[in-house]
Amino acid sequence: METMKTLIIKNKEAAEMAEVPKPKPAAGQALIKVRAVTTCPQWDLHIYHGRPMFEHHGPVPFPYMPGQPGHEMTGVVDEVGEGVSLKIGETVCAWRDPGQGNPGCYAEYVLMNEADLLPVPERLHYTQVVSLELAMCIASSILRLRETVGIVGKRCAVNGLGPAGIVALQMLRAEGADTVIGIDPLEARRELALELGASEVYGANSDALTPRGEDGAIDVSIDCVGYPSAVRYLMDHTQEAVALFAVQRDDYVLRHDGLSVIGYPGHYRAAAEYALGLIEGGKLDLRPLITCEMPLASYGEAVAMLRSQEAIKICLIP
Repeated sequence: METMKTLIIKNKEAAEMAEVPKPKPAAGQALIKVRAVTTCPQWDLHIYHGRPMFEHHGPVPFPYMPGQPGHEMTGVVDEVGEGVSLKIGETVCAWRDPGQGNPGCYAEYVLMNEADLLPVPERLHYTQVVSLELAMCIASSILRLRETVGIVGKRCAVNGLGPAGIVALQMLRAEGADTVIGIDPLEARRELALELGASEVYGANSDALTPRGEDGAIDVSIDCVGYPSAVRYLMDHTQEAVALFAVQRDDYVLRHDGLSVIGYPGHYRAAAEYALGLIEGGKLDLRPLITCEMPLASYGEAVAMLRSQEAIKICLIP
C-alpha cells in the first residue's frame, strides 16, 4: 500500500506530520501532488487554537481532519478518476476548497473534484497562483460591486490590508477605480499597499478621511476586517456602498439613508477565472502576500508568525 505524509492537528496548538494511505481518485476526481499550499489566517488561527471558525460548527473536533484546514493549493495531476478531462502531469490550482468533511491540502497529495480545479499556464510560478482560492473569494465581492454600483472612476477604499485587502486593492485598481485608499493599523502593510497601487493609506479609524456627505468622501468601500468598529467607520465615510467581505460575527445597524450594504455573494467558478485572468494579464500579483516559505512540518511555527502578524501568508511546501 502506498502512503503519503499529511499534517494532522491532534489537539489545541499541537500538530504533527503523519503517514497515511495515499488515496485513489473516484469518478470525477483527480489526485493532486501538492506543490505548495498557503496559510489562511482566519482558518489556521481559529482551528489551531481550538476555536471554531463559525459558532454554528460547534467545538473543534480533535484530532482534526487530516490535511485540514489547508485549502489554498497548487500542484500537478498525479492520477485521475473516470470521466476526468485533466491530464496527468498538468498543473492546476484549487479555486474552491475540498470541503471541511474531506481531507485537506496540508499534505503531499490531496483528492479534489475536477470541478474545483483550474488548469494553470506552465509559465506561471507556483507563488503566483497558489492563493487563487483567496483571490476568487475577493473577486466575487469585486464583481458584485461592479454589477451594482460600478467601480470605474470611483474613489474606493479597502479597510484591512491583510491578504484579502491586498488582493482587493489590486482588483479595484484593475477595475478602473480613480482612487484606491488603504486603511490598516500596521505601517508595514500600508507601505506594501502603496507598492501595489494604493493611492493613499491611513491608519485605522483615521480622522483624515472625509465624512460621508461631504465632497471628497469615499464612493465605494470594502471591509476586510470584520469588526463592528471597522464597518461603522466605513459606513460613516462612504457615499454609495460598503461591501462586507470579512467574516462578520456581529449584527450591524444601517446607519445612513441611501447607503447600500452588500453582503458576500459566495464562491463561484467565474470569479476564479476572472482572478486567474488578472494574474495572467499582470494586473494581480499574489506573490507579495507570501512573507516566506517553510516546510509543511513547521506548521506550528508558521501559525505563530500569523498570530504575531510577522507574516501575511506563509507558503508551506510538503
